[in-house]
Amino acid sequence: MGIDNYVTRRLVFDNAKISELKARAHDPSFPRQPSRVEVVTALIWRAPMRHELAAENIPPLPPWSFGNPQSKVTARFTVAESGGTTEVPVPVPELKVLVSLLMDSITKSKETIVGREDVFPTLLRTRNESNEAAEKGEADLFMFTSWCRFPFYQMDFGWGKPVWLSRIPWAYQSTMLLDTQDGDGIEAWVGFNKQDMPLFLQDEDILPFTSKPNPRSKI
Repeated sequence: MGIDNYVTRRLVFDNAKISELKARAHDPSFPRQPSRVEVVTALIWRAPMRHELAAENIPPLPPWSFGNPQSKVTARFTVAESGGTTEVPVPVPELKVLVSLLMDSITKSKETIVGREDVFPTLLRTRNESNEAAEKGEADLFMFTSWCRFPFYQMDFGWGKPVWLSRIPWAYQSTMLLDTQDGDGIEAWVGFNKQDMPLFLQDEDILPFTSKPNPRSKI
């Protein structure tokens, strides 16, 4: 499906709404408080569920490798875990359930990489697992990436600091999380295909927790 079939919308979660989300998502069984990225990710992940939207012989890390390699952290929610069946509709999981899945996946991912020799195998394995599941039709794949806490608004290359950051559209279902300019909130750049986006924007969880201010008013 080409990029023309997808649309991207910007949603803003301010500090107060994120605090509400954290309170709603917390569970006494959690080993720590969920982060703001985890609760926003879980909320966006949960919305499509409501509307039914649609490594062998791994080589070592090459000596000439450089840069910042990224690893996919895969969190899965299955019909069996929800108590649903092919005959019975799958209930929408509570927010805290999805937050717990995210926290567990992130923890396990960190534990997997013990030393430098573990980096390259882990990168390949996590990419292959998610890609294979999507290609086999075993899962609906929703991609999330967080650029929060990167000091983009503090960078100055000689012509002043940025007024506003954005992202370009991608030709698949994906969400990029960025800090708001004040550093307290989160901007979520959410991409869905054109048919599913209206349902997502009208979701009963998304509406009360987000706003869509025009950044041009600050320029």
